[in-house]
Amino acid sequence: MDNEGLVSLVRMYSDKDLPQMFPAESIDMKGGNILCTYGKQRNLLGRSLYDPATNGLKAYQGNPGESSNLTGRILEKPPLEETFRGDDSLYSKTKVSSYRESLMLEEFQKIAGMNYQDLFVLDGQVFGITGDHIDRLSRKDGASIAGAPEKALTLPGANLVAAAVSPWNEVFISDLAKNSLQRVLWRNSAFESNGSISSFQSRYAETNLVSPGGLKFSADGDLFVVNRAKGSLGVLRFQFVLSNFVIWQAIAKGGIDLGGVGALDVALARPVGFVISEKTNPIEKLNTAASGGHFGISQTIFVYPVAPRTNSEAAVLALVQYEPGGYTPVHQHPTMEQMEIVLEGKALWEVGEFEREVGPGDVIFCPRNVKHGYKVLGNTPFKFYQVEWDVSKMKK
Repeated sequence: MDNEGLVSLVRMYSDKDLPQMFPAESIDMKGGNILCTYGKQRNLLGRSLYDPATNGLKAYQGNPGESSNLTGRILEKPPLEETFRGDDSLYSKTKVSSYRESLMLEEFQKIAGMNYQDLFVLDGQVFGITGDHIDRLSRKDGASIAGAPEKALTLPGANLVAAAVSPWNEVFISDLAKNSLQRVLWRNSAFESNGSISSFQSRYAETNLVSPGGLKFSADGDLFVVNRAKGSLGVLRFQFVLSNFVIWQAIAKGGIDLGGVGALDVALARPVGFVISEKTNPIEKLNTAASGGHFGISQTIFVYPVAPRTNSEAAVLALVQYEPGGYTPVHQHPTMEQMEIVLEGKALWEVGEFEREVGPGDVIFCPRNVKHGYKVLGNTPFKFYQVEWDVSKMKK
């Protein structure tokens, strides 16, 4: 995703890269950001791990690792006996969370998955889509409905193949028969049709939606839909704005060109954070040319919003060290705010309209357009963590 919010293809994988993952008919992202591929009968083919540090996929053999290791443990199945995963956490059975919903879907996939094109959870209940209708498969307590599933809604003439629930609890369903996305509302414990999306804006022209397949909502509420037809965008993206305080209006926001081959399914990696340290990213000395006007500096950048390490939207996190005699001339940033947390050594620091000697435990905050500069005091290195964020890159 670029600074204007448009998405583009980053990398393609084939059976040469991840042979165990192909040939796939559908994909799904499980806990721990483990990408699973499935065959025609929904049989599991293989698994790969999304690694946020490299922004890529690698084969996953089922070893989650240990929490005591530098790389940590992959939370494929979080141990729920931990106190911080108790009743007051997102893992609680009384709270709506993607984790609890994923557990319910996995359970019902084993029970009834073969009978349905797709399953989804809404209002604590599991529903399945097939043909022209939606079935209710569970009660609110998660228990299966005894006997035959209940028909929840029929959409005459439809061929429903995939479903996704929006953050505002509206269900979007790909309809191959009508080349559209059916919109369904849940009101007063019942479904009702809420129109459809049948076209999108592409290359400054109105284009009909052709052969929609898998679809997923991002954490920000954007809808990604695959286009099975050849010769068009492989993945479409829609944003939504509230119109007249009544309906969320879909606005096409470009998509991903897969070279005109179309696609079958889409999966979204979960937002991630990670633990990093000097143990995994050793600090390195910079020469004057590479330091950008800093003298006697060594550093390692952990988090950065610009390629190739685009693991943040606006923040930079770095470990910085100055050798004795090192300094940074007084300067200012028109769009950058900074915070430094001193770990070792001492320095004379000018920030704004005063100066102060700082040492371990001190935190320096410098807003944008505030002048600042510093020099090392004494014969020992001066070391600090630095967090900075460019307000121009932050979402409005």
